Amino acid sequence: MQSSHKNTFCIQYWKLTDIADVKVLRRINKNGVPVSTKNYSEVFFYAKLQDAMPDARHLMENGYDIKIRKCCKGKNDSFWLI
Repeated sequence: MQSSHKNTFCIQYWKLTDIADVKVLRRINKNGVPVSTKNYSEVFFYAKLQDAMPDARHLMENGYDIKIRKCCKGKNDSFWLI
């Protein structure tokens, strides 16, 4: 799946064993390991909530908890979540 050009929804995730280390999804590698980002230009976006469900399910089945959030652009390639 390709990142949406609508830049609407993203997945925020964390390991169930480390709830203090919250990340935003950039991609999921071929081996199933999620990669995070801190830059708006690298966030993996979903146009609709339904589009995020397969990746959200994959993360939850592999020891992560998730929230699907709206992602808004900040200054200097940063972002904030609603």
